[in-house]
Amino acid sequence: MNDGVQEVQGVMGQRQEITDNDENREKIGIGSAHSGEAAPHDFDEIGPDDCGIDGDGGQDEILPSGFPVQPLGSAGGKFYFLTARGELTELSAGSLSHRSNLVALMAGAKDPMRPLADIAPPGKRDTDFSAAKAGDILMQACGVLPLFDRNMPTRHTGTWRGKSKFPIVHLGQDLQVNAAEQRRGRMVSGALYPSVPGISGPAKEPISVSDVEFFAQRITQFWNWQGSNAGELIIAWIGQAILGQYPDWRTHLWINGKNGGGKSTLLRIVSHLLGGMSAGVKNSASAASIRQTTNRMAVVRIFDEAEKSENGGGVEDVIAMFRLMSGAEGAQMEKGTSDHAGIRFGLYGAGLLGSIIPGGMAPQDRSRFVMLTLGDRPASANPTDAAMYLEELEQEAKAAGPAVWRRMLRLAPKRWDSAFRAYNALVQSMGGRSRDGDTLGTMLAGWDLMLFDDPLVDAETGKARPERLDRASALVRPLIQETQEADELGEGERLLNAIFGGIIHKEHGGTRTVAEEIMLLNSANHDPGSNDSIMIGRFGLRVFGEGVGKKKLFVANAENPALNKALGGTRWRGGGHKAALQTIPDVQPYRGTMRVAGRTQRGLVVPARFLPGYESGASDGGQGAEE
Repeated sequence: MNDGVQEVQGVMGQRQEITDNDENREKIGIGSAHSGEAAPHDFDEIGPDDCGIDGDGGQDEILPSGFPVQPLGSAGGKFYFLTARGELTELSAGSLSHRSNLVALMAGAKDPMRPLADIAPPGKRDTDFSAAKAGDILMQACGVLPLFDRNMPTRHTGTWRGKSKFPIVHLGQDLQVNAAEQRRGRMVSGALYPSVPGISGPAKEPISVSDVEFFAQRITQFWNWQGSNAGELIIAWIGQAILGQYPDWRTHLWINGKNGGGKSTLLRIVSHLLGGMSAGVKNSASAASIRQTTNRMAVVRIFDEAEKSENGGGVEDVIAMFRLMSGAEGAQMEKGTSDHAGIRFGLYGAGLLGSIIPGGMAPQDRSRFVMLTLGDRPASANPTDAAMYLEELEQEAKAAGPAVWRRMLRLAPKRWDSAFRAYNALVQSMGGRSRDGDTLGTMLAGWDLMLFDDPLVDAETGKARPERLDRASALVRPLIQETQEADELGEGERLLNAIFGGIIHKEHGGTRTVAEEIMLLNSANHDPGSNDSIMIGRFGLRVFGEGVGKKKLFVANAENPALNKALGGTRWRGGGHKAALQTIPDVQPYRGTMRVAGRTQRGLVVPARFLPGYESGASDGGQGAEE
């Protein structure tokens, strides 16, 4: 650990830390993040009535200062504007001569006719203003600007990073921008922030460390986590996720566990703690719907019941999209349209998935996620009280979310970059790869700003605090080990994960995963017969053996349609699963035949330790009697 601390100190020495005495301190607030002292606002706010011309764009000789509509330029015979409400629109030259289109541009202004009359007084045959003259003047205002770049970054709601170190917060109609940014109306440092449907904003005052610790403790205590410090890890993830596109890297979170473990309630609480930065908890979604409903947003996307789909294209596509969203540029995608114009999608921010078991993940996907596992919900002596405590926690989270957002907005300009560099170096000094440094370093930076008022780097010594680094090391060491183990997963282990995510349709409605059914069979003490394994038998599977958590899995060699659906989009379809399973050293051919789904079949035996519901103290035992 000492070597790791020294490496971090070396990294910190390369750049100067922004301390509380920094000259920009007045721009971001006085005192600690939870200080009750009066402080100037972190941003200059641009509202719906403050998006017009401010006199510094070069077209002030054509349009008067404060004109409600903001010209953006022209390209390809189209003229581009932000309306009086701040919405992006394009009009042809012919359209600009129509009175109704000009009035529509002014919709939302307090006196929509007055500005048009000021630039184009009415003639004898005009009402209120001259539409022809107004259209000509607006075209001229666009003409003196550079050609409009239709590929200019266009940013909707969320938290963004401009050219300075300060966050830009887009709330829909209101836009919060620090004075350090170069802006002309809603064009800020080379990006456009048009008006869109709004979200709720951050609180005026940030949450205190003691309140953050309260939520971390409750999340740890109220759920049955397989690992320790889960509450702090979730708080750490919230800290980085609530900053949207501001960090250079985004880490995604996947919470998995059995039915009844409390995932849905937990996801709602996490969503509340994210304040307006959460797009809400969805229980089903496709990559296409995410692109269409959250395009150009830098918000957090949360999905419950993110189980593997039967035919591929479900959660697998969402995972791939989240992977692209991790980097600084987010996920940039283009789709063709019937008119050959094309649609451009830009998705930014972090994601959270909840499921019974994680979906099939390639190594490049796994390196972007932190995985946390829930066990069965702990039994309560008084279920009514337990439900009441959870309800109270959910309401407290809903009230605290905007203050959590404010805390991170207040501290990020002072501490984010230096904390991320230090923790990235720490993770790599502990044996993590470069990508682990990004993923876990981002988590730790969120953890640092959420749970400590004093910066990681001591202002007097200029070095990272060793006790903080020690605590961070203990927090992420299990995560580093998990990612290393995931990298070591072979072909067979990845195949098993895909099979376990297969969807079973129950006889009387509803669905269940193969993993759930295996866990149910594994929880019995007796040896399940072929009738007990009917549902998984459709996949060519059968659980056998005695003892709770000690059973093994028979996998038929033959191809079957249900298994092909579970393996959709993989190279294991069509009977390729047999060769993949044989790459696991302890997988052996079954002696003789096994009756599965009414047929006697030959197949392979998967040891107990690979099965859902396995108890670590159990012995795999023998193969059992032949049938």
